[in-house]
Amino acid sequence: MRDDLIKNCYISSFDIEDSSLKHLMIIGTKCLIDNKLQRNVYVDNNRLKDELIYFNFYESKPQYSDVLNVLLPLILSNTNIQKSEEEVLALIQKYVRYLKKEQYLFDYILASVLYNSLIHNLIDNKDMEYEEILQSIKEKVIGLQIELDKTSMIKFQMARIKAIQVIDNYIDLKICDYEENEIITNLLNVIYDIYMEDREVINDGLLSIKKSILSILSADANLNIDNIDFISSMAMYITKLRKYSINKSSYNISSDPRSLINLNKGDTIVDPILNKIQVISKDFCDNVLRISIKSKSGQYTFSFKRV
Repeated sequence: MRDDLIKNCYISSFDIEDSSLKHLMIIGTKCLIDNKLQRNVYVDNNRLKDELIYFNFYESKPQYSDVLNVLLPLILSNTNIQKSEEEVLALIQKYVRYLKKEQYLFDYILASVLYNSLIHNLIDNKDMEYEEILQSIKEKVIGLQIELDKTSMIKFQMARIKAIQVIDNYIDLKICDYEENEIITNLLNVIYDIYMEDREVINDGLLSIKKSILSILSADANLNIDNIDFISSMAMYITKLRKYSINKSSYNISSDPRSLINLNKGDTIVDPILNKIQVISKDFCDNVLRISIKSKSGQYTFSFKRV
């Protein structure tokens, strides 16, 4: 039963249009390593680095700030809320740097703690009420311990106080509209909309979060989405990671997507990042070489600009 819930939550997060977030969630899944000894699942940072280098050549970064579902594969694969939080905090800081969102670092840190707590609590008890959920995530924010230098700690404490005040407002049903770059408020808006008053979200990042939460509460996953067979297999993979039955090895090589430039149409190779791939087209126009490849995870078009 819980496995089905986990799989539905994962699949539902892909029920959006934006390919950039979907690719980042797939990347997040591929980078997970199960550690049976420590009873946790963590991110292979070497693999993540190369995956994001590849990503830069075939996709654009999300055009919105509400990207918390890049954390969802990591959250769902961990069974312990505290160990999950530790890994989530490390991962969100890497994405903040990658997406160049440093000015919102503390909001992302706090929002990731909120989201991790929310998902784990609902998996354990989907019958939690609105106020109970907000009180629970508020306690997580209050209890969060983090090591920072003196200047950063002052800024973090100010952000924490603001977050607690915002949560209190939502407990009292004093809500705000969705607004770009209001990461914590927008997450609270999603929770409010699910439990109190359904409103339209402003981007696919929030829609992905909303559908993930709804799938835990009641709704089945929509199986009529792009690449459903692969997404379903990755959802099953998440449930196996939770049982530490994959025993995945660390990524200890290095790969460069520019090696694809030497391939020709019809060539088939095993790539360190994309596994078995086939080149389906290759063309050069306006000083840009475009190479389309097909893999188990989908079709990718890499763009290489002539310098």
